Amino acid sequence: MTPAPGNRSERALDAEFRTIVRDFAPQLYRQAYRMLGGSEEATEAVQEVLLNVHRSLVHFRGECALATWIYRIALNTFFTCRRRQRNQPLPLIEPEDAQDLVDEDGDLEEEYDRKETRERLARCIAKLNPRESAAITLFYMDGFEYKEIASIMGTSLSAVGLLIHRGREHLHVLLTGKTERAGK
Repeated sequence: MTPAPGNRSERALDAEFRTIVRDFAPQLYRQAYRMLGGSEEATEAVQEVLLNVHRSLVHFRGECALATWIYRIALNTFFTCRRRQRNQPLPLIEPEDAQDLVDEDGDLEEEYDRKETRERLARCIAKLNPRESAAITLFYMDGFEYKEIASIMGTSLSAVGLLIHRGREHLHVLLTGKTERAGK
């Protein structure tokens, strides 16, 4: 349990922040990348999140899990970044980038297809409503349970289920171009 606000020394806060960066930065980057659709945007957003966490760490009271508190800050920051980038085009993979895609077996085409699929999925997730995007990535990619997502997003379990359902439906449309699923 984290000591009450104001009861932690500057040294303790710095150590706690270093641990947060070590433990959470990779996950935050993946979440930002999925929500924002590009590595440059994700890097900048994570830096902004970590700056906000550092500034607010002294006020963390431990009323919720540290991960929940950090992800709340992160999602709010990512939503703000999404609003800023609305009119900016999302990055696409360029053919010259293909040189970096060769695997050990030299199967450039297969690796290019995998990277292209990941990039396409990231672009589609970035086109979702920000709350749907957050719920989808927290559940499917970060492995959070509905209860944790509800706490992170400050919403109910049923709202999380609805966000994930709608997000999946919207992803289906974006990925296939079909507005109706078979059997509906």
